[in-house]
Amino acid sequence: MSGEKILITEDERITALDLKMTLEKLGYLVVGSVASGEESIEFARRLKPDLVLMDIHLKTAMMGTEAAQLISKELDIPVIFLSAYSDRSVIREAGQSTPYGYLIKPYDAREIDASIQVALAKHEVDDEIKKSDMKLKLALEAANMSAWEWEPEDRRCLAAAEQPETTNFASTIDDIISRVHPDDRDLLVSSLNSTGQLSQQVRLFYKDIDDYHSVDLFAAVVTDKEDQRKVVGIARDVEKEAREREELRQARVVFESISEAILITDSQRKVISANPALETITGFTIDEVKGRDPDEFLHARRHKDHFSPRLLEQGNHFWSGEVACNTRSGERFPAWEHISGVFDDDGIVTNYVFTISDIGELRRAEKNLQRMAFLDSLTGVGNRVHLERTLSECLHAQRKSAEPVAVLYIDLDGFKLVNDTLGHAEGDRLLQIIAERFVSSVREDDTVTRVGGDEFVIVAPHFSDHEGLRVMANKLLRAVAAPITLSREVVEVSASIGVAISGGELITHEDVITAADTALMHAKSAGKSCFKFYDFELAMVSVERNRIERNIKGALNSNEICVEFQPLVDVVNGRVYGAEALCRWYSHDLGVIPPERFVPIAEQSNVILELGKKVLTESFRQLHQWRLQGLTELVVSVNVSARQLSDKNFPSIISYLLKEHDVPADRIELEVTETAIQNNKHAKQQLDQLRALGIRLAIDDFGTGYSSLSRLKSLPFDRVKIDRSFVMDLPNSESDIEICKAIFALCGVLGMNVTAEGIENENQLNTLRQMGCGCGQGFLFGRSMASQRFVEWVKGFELNNG
Repeated sequence: MSGEKILITEDERITALDLKMTLEKLGYLVVGSVASGEESIEFARRLKPDLVLMDIHLKTAMMGTEAAQLISKELDIPVIFLSAYSDRSVIREAGQSTPYGYLIKPYDAREIDASIQVALAKHEVDDEIKKSDMKLKLALEAANMSAWEWEPEDRRCLAAAEQPETTNFASTIDDIISRVHPDDRDLLVSSLNSTGQLSQQVRLFYKDIDDYHSVDLFAAVVTDKEDQRKVVGIARDVEKEAREREELRQARVVFESISEAILITDSQRKVISANPALETITGFTIDEVKGRDPDEFLHARRHKDHFSPRLLEQGNHFWSGEVACNTRSGERFPAWEHISGVFDDDGIVTNYVFTISDIGELRRAEKNLQRMAFLDSLTGVGNRVHLERTLSECLHAQRKSAEPVAVLYIDLDGFKLVNDTLGHAEGDRLLQIIAERFVSSVREDDTVTRVGGDEFVIVAPHFSDHEGLRVMANKLLRAVAAPITLSREVVEVSASIGVAISGGELITHEDVITAADTALMHAKSAGKSCFKFYDFELAMVSVERNRIERNIKGALNSNEICVEFQPLVDVVNGRVYGAEALCRWYSHDLGVIPPERFVPIAEQSNVILELGKKVLTESFRQLHQWRLQGLTELVVSVNVSARQLSDKNFPSIISYLLKEHDVPADRIELEVTETAIQNNKHAKQQLDQLRALGIRLAIDDFGTGYSSLSRLKSLPFDRVKIDRSFVMDLPNSESDIEICKAIFALCGVLGMNVTAEGIENENQLNTLRQMGCGCGQGFLFGRSMASQRFVEWVKGFELNNG
């Protein structure tokens, strides 16, 4: 015997004692003998016997059948009933508690032993079935599946009680078939009819979401003991997996067809996959690069282009920027590269994804634009942009070396007469000859530039004293004065020269050029063909500067400085695009002071912030008024100074003005110069915040600065404004035409709109329109004007243009 534990429940003491002795002789362990149902339940909970022998008719309130039902179902302990009664009603009542045996007194030891062994064996089998059912239930729940069966006779589909709601599957088979997508329905029915089995993914209509979901169905036809056929199976909602497979398929199409090269590496940066564009851009096939680190073949020449150090510097496994990449043939090309880490659920990097764009065409366009932007196409010397860049670099170096930089501003005397009498071709030839003479007359380190029709500026660093500058100036005057042989005759011209030396208050390139220009005016007033140094004139300009500085604050408070609006015209559709807000100073004491005289002074103090806020506030206020008058499509363009853009509160000021004056953000366009961007390391952050408000952004005076185009293309600009210096000589200037074409082409690549400033005649307008210019501004359309006058102008313009 195995010593199974038995609990006896018998209210006859002698009978219980006899039964206990019989069981012990048979080798069983009697763990207790109780006389009531309540005690039997308590002992069963505490002692956990293997089996309970239960008398049915106990002398207590609880019947043995009641106690047995709780012990059997709640405690899962098998019960054998002991009773002196064998009538059907007693047996029927005992059967409700699912006993494992029923012995009628009296009984012998063999009957008891056999009943106990059968009961224990049956209970062990039942335990295994329960465990199997539980495993199946857990498996179905884990797989998000439900069990179901269909009985064709009553056409019912019975879903398991624990089925996930998402299967939505408790209904008749006809209803299920009707909800299967028509394209899947015939295969489902024919599979059950022909093979008696089904393993198929179908699209099932979900009533609660009014859409089809992909569902996996697995079923088989079975026959029960009554010889009735049933369909039994499981169902699982796989819509999420189906959508993910579709997204993967779409992603694969993008991966295969995108023009940028894509590399995927493992966590150790070894290539595991690449798209066809890699071979198109670099010449490397996937078989040639698989298993290799991109730094070995793509960035092999320059360590600074290796991506591993860059990611370590960033610390976040993300990086993007410009690098030099190698092709299979050994050539190098500029590329914009983005590297992104892929993380698992624990935040561990599992892969890196590279995207590589060939930006060679963009760089060539940039280089061509820079070349054209820095050189005067007529004479071959530098232009105004080149002058400003060169002078700025010299002044920057001068701060370290303490050597002053000289600027000689030269204006030809008599050039207009030659141009008017002999024609522009002869005038152009004269300028070319003069430029060649200037280049031959200066030192190797000096820079000759042409900044206007007959104006030249020479930058002269590293000179020893004023006497050396006098020698240079006289040499230049003699070079100009020598007779010039043109195609039809010999002419003679002279020149006036203004000389300025950096230092003192002359700090920036604007300061030095302005000082030299002032000295030039004095030279011309002194009788021409001479030179003047900037000294006394500086004092006079300083007096005027001080007067402006003293009066500008009061002018703001007294509204001497007002805001006027110059039209911006859509030259393609003949509509008014909007207006640029311009400040004007009508001083009671100083007369009319142009912006170019007082704005630079304001920019060197905090007055520019107050001035800028006034212009912004008035612009927002007037735009609101125009909208009330029905001009809802107008855009107001407002210049933003470098000081304003550097103010960390500037985006908040714009946000406040938008709410205060109730104007749409996309009706405001802020103009920022390239210089303001270059000198502000937080420019991109400021511009991104403005862009987030919905504000439009424009680059003002484009082409006159020297910001990197690679930086400009990463900034959120909508529009480029071509500086008037490139427009004024159209259509006669081939260099300006080429520069404008290059700007339009570049803006097309970057997706920016273009506004041309300084349009004064129809020839300029037609030339720009042919190049693809969309918006124009200039005296041809209208000068700046007060708000109400502008409204009248708009109505008149639209009336005249239909």
